[in-house]
Amino acid sequence: MGLLDGADAVLFDLDDTLLDYSTARDAGIRAWVQQVDAARHTGDAVRVWRELEERHFRRYSQGEVSFDEQRRARLRAFWPHLSEAADDELDRAFAAYFAHTEAAWSPVPGAVETVQALVRRMPVGVLTNGNAELQARKLRVLGLADVALFASSELPAAKPDVRAYEVACTELGSTPSRTVMVGDDLTNDVEGAMLAGLRAIWFARGADRTSPAPVISDLRELLA
Repeated sequence: MGLLDGADAVLFDLDDTLLDYSTARDAGIRAWVQQVDAARHTGDAVRVWRELEERHFRRYSQGEVSFDEQRRARLRAFWPHLSEAADDELDRAFAAYFAHTEAAWSPVPGAVETVQALVRRMPVGVLTNGNAELQARKLRVLGLADVALFASSELPAAKPDVRAYEVACTELGSTPSRTVMVGDDLTNDVEGAMLAGLRAIWFARGADRTSPAPVISDLRELLA
């Protein structure tokens, strides 16, 4: 029995499910730190940046701050010399960092071929927490610009709020019970999806954790 048997539609997360975001982010912060302050230990910088990103992006997802402000908050905490910087200076600094990250964007192995194969079988969408313009750019880089995009910046709420999944299912012409959500985040892509009535599949590359849903380590397993 296939993982998608009985499904009318599939939703994918984007970052670290279709796009290898973490690898690109880490490469970007290393390159930027070397450019700005070669004496700073890049390993420590990567660890700190990951922690700041997780903390402040969560605030954005919960509606506490804007997309731009969560970026600025990260920079204020990351670089002491930017703690009192004006917004425009912070925005320029983030753009300098992000140029390195964007240059390193690449697909998760098997992601593009899996999505392209599934599009020929059923409605497919991407449900992602983030800025719609930025997430659309990522899909263009992957060659998946024609896949329906549902980004939290244009939804009533972000994952794991049930409204995010419900809107995406409706737009795909499916019902939650006949839609499968695939993603790497256990809270947003598995537990939240299941609470909204969707079937879920956890894409867990190398993770050693229990899951209430089927677990795959390669997206191409969905095609079996």
